[in-house]
Amino acid sequence: MARPERPSSRSTGSRSSSTRGARPRTDGKVNISCPQCGAEYRIPEESLDQKIECAACHRVFFAKTTAGKRGKPKDNTKAYVGFGIAIVVLVGIFVASSGGGEPPKRPPEPPPARRDVVTRGTHPRTAQVVKWAQAIGSNNQFVFETHSDLTAVAATLGVAATDKTAMLKAMGEHESLKYFRELEATSAELVDDESMTAATGKARVYVTPKADDDNYLKNTRGEIEVSFKMDGEQIKVTEWKVGMKPNRNPKKPDPSKAAYIPNKDIAKAQEVEITDGIGTRKVMESKPGPVPHWEKSTPEQQTKADQIVADILRSSEDSAPGGLFNRAILQVRSIEDRKAAVPRVLNAMNDCYADVMANNQKLKLLNDALVRFIGYSVPYPVENTEDPAKDKKERESCVRQWFAYWYRYSNGELAEFFEEKESLEMPTGDPKKPMDTKKK
Repeated sequence: MARPERPSSRSTGSRSSSTRGARPRTDGKVNISCPQCGAEYRIPEESLDQKIECAACHRVFFAKTTAGKRGKPKDNTKAYVGFGIAIVVLVGIFVASSGGGEPPKRPPEPPPARRDVVTRGTHPRTAQVVKWAQAIGSNNQFVFETHSDLTAVAATLGVAATDKTAMLKAMGEHESLKYFRELEATSAELVDDESMTAATGKARVYVTPKADDDNYLKNTRGEIEVSFKMDGEQIKVTEWKVGMKPNRNPKKPDPSKAAYIPNKDIAKAQEVEITDGIGTRKVMESKPGPVPHWEKSTPEQQTKADQIVADILRSSEDSAPGGLFNRAILQVRSIEDRKAAVPRVLNAMNDCYADVMANNQKLKLLNDALVRFIGYSVPYPVENTEDPAKDKKERESCVRQWFAYWYRYSNGELAEFFEEKESLEMPTGDPKKPMDTKKK
C-alpha cells in the first residue's frame, strides 16, 4: 500500500483549475485527494492503480478514483450534529431544573388582613369597665384608682377626694358597690354606639352569683350602669347606679329588705302542698282574679301592653303568622315595659282559668311570656297524660302560683325581681310546635 506524498505549495498553486483526469505534470506525478477528508497528495503516475492510505484520516482508497479531482473539504457535519445535541441536552437539563420552562410564578398575594368587627360587647372600653368592676370584687386598689375619676367617685362615696385611705375603705364597704363585691362581674356592653367613640359614655355591667354562693338564685343576674369619661384611651369611671338587682335566695332573705306590701287586687297568698313532675313541695298560691294595669303606666304603655298580650294569645291559633309570639315578646325590653306587661298577662291567665284544659295552649304561651319577662319560672305541665284530672289540677296550680308571686312582689322594688336574659334578644323555637293534646 503506497504512502502518498503531499504536494508542495508551489506545485499545487501552479496547476490550472481546468485540469481534468489523471493528466500528469512534467515531473511524472499526478494530484489525488482523499475521498473522506479531502487531503491532497501527489503520486507517481504508475501508482494510480494502487491502494493509497490517507495519512490524515487513514482512509484506504484507489488512487485513480480521485486523480485529477478537486479535494472535498472536510465534512464536519457529525461534529456539528453532536455539538448541537449536546447543547439541546444541556438546555433541557436547565429547563427541567428551573420549573419546566415556564416563567417563575409570582407568589400568591397574601389575603387581606381580617378586620374584626367591634361591637358594644367587645369594644376595648367595655373590657376596661369590666376590669374596673372586677377590681372592686378583688380589692385591687391600683386598678380602681387608674380606672376611676377620683374626684367624681369620691363625691359618690361621700369621702374627700384627697383622702385615698377613706376612698379605698369605702370601696370595700359602700352599699352602692355591694353587688360588685358579693357577685362576679362577668361581662358588660356599652349602652349605645356613641359610647364607643364619644368623650363620655355608659356601659351596663352584668353580675352573676359566685360558684359557691347560695345567697342568690343560681339563674339570676344583676345589672349596674356605669358612666365614664375618657382620658386618652383610658376610661375613668365617674358614677354608677343599679339598674336591676339580682334575685336573692328566698331561703336566705336579705335582712335589710323591708317588709313587702301585698297587692290589693289579688287574693292573699296561702301556702299549700302540691305534687307535680318536680315532686312534693310547698308553694304559695293565690286565687286568680282580674288584674288592672300597672298603676304607674302611661296610656301609651297600657295600649302597648294590651296589644302584646293580644298577639301572644293570637299566636296560639293555627292561622297566626309565623313568629308572631317572638315579635310580641321582643317588644318588651325595658324594666318599665315589663312592669306594664306582667299584670296584663296575669289578667289574660285569669280569663283562661275557667277552663284550663280548653285553654291549655294559650296558658302555655302566657306562662312562657312571664318566664321571659321576669326570669322567674313556674313549671307548666303542657303535655296531656293519662290522668286528665291530674293535668287540670297542676295547670290550675301553676296559674295560682303566678298570682301569688305578683301578690308578693308587685308593690316592691320590681327591678329586684326582673331579669333581662340574653335570650330575650334572640328568637326562640316556634311556640306553636305541635304537641300531644289528645286525651288518653
